[in-house]
Amino acid sequence: MGSCQSAEVREQMARNKEIEKQITQDKRQGTSIIKLLLLGAGECGKSTVLKQMQILHSNGFTEDEINERKAVVYSNTVTSLAAILRAMDSVLDIPLEDTEKEMEKSVIYRVLEVGDESEPFTDEVYKAIMTLWADKGVRKAYTRRSEYQLNDSAKYFLDSTARVHEPGYRPTDQDILYSRVATTGVVEVKFKIKELDFRVFDVGGQRSERRKWIHCFDNVDAIIFITAISEYDQVLFEDETTNRMIESMQLFSSICNSSWFLATSMILFLNKKDLFAEKIQRVNITTAFPDYDDGDLLTSAPGGGT
Repeated sequence: MGSCQSAEVREQMARNKEIEKQITQDKRQGTSIIKLLLLGAGECGKSTVLKQMQILHSNGFTEDEINERKAVVYSNTVTSLAAILRAMDSVLDIPLEDTEKEMEKSVIYRVLEVGDESEPFTDEVYKAIMTLWADKGVRKAYTRRSEYQLNDSAKYFLDSTARVHEPGYRPTDQDILYSRVATTGVVEVKFKIKELDFRVFDVGGQRSERRKWIHCFDNVDAIIFITAISEYDQVLFEDETTNRMIESMQLFSSICNSSWFLATSMILFLNKKDLFAEKIQRVNITTAFPDYDDGDLLTSAPGGGT
């Protein structure tokens, strides 16, 4: 994405150095703080879980953090729509309902070309987003989103375009939870529950990030491994030949058997159940597990969410 991405990365790298220094000190001192490590494959929702912990246990977000997220919300909205439009042309072969809307399509692409996706919507960009998101072809392409890479929060932000475009827009907690910036390095949240001090670390979930940081956390008290159960029909961003669910299972196995974590407690967190409940009504679980033959989850699962 645009400038907001690079700024976020620079800030994260600066924090990484401080976190690494603190981890080293903790190892030497044997402190009584409870340390938890969030792990999982890319796009599993770790950062969202961490933000929820921050809301519940760490006084929420500062005013600076809220203001910084504006750029991410703008960017998530524009890039999500652009991802749908590109998939319509290159993957799905779905045309726009009205060819006159090609003008709006070029507006969205131009925003990305000049790197303005993190800026507040101009009236022209706002009109383009609203017009295209109402297009039947775009909506049809959205229903086939598992066939290409699209953020889970795409619909949330595209549905929120009018609110986000209002003067004085201030991101809500929900906006911040849904906003998406790939985690680079290590992010930390500290909080206290009763008399216990907690430090929770989120490590970048994509393969290159995991390799860089995982060995730093051999002294954590527990690992919370997060897997998105809704992603059984999706592939990785970094490797479009690998199923996300299979990658998650393999990663969980490697973590459980890692020499770094032989004495570490493991907590398995099954995430995105709401998306799973919706998807299982239309996409069979055999997409990821072709040998599955224990009934049809499309019809047998109560509410599709079990």
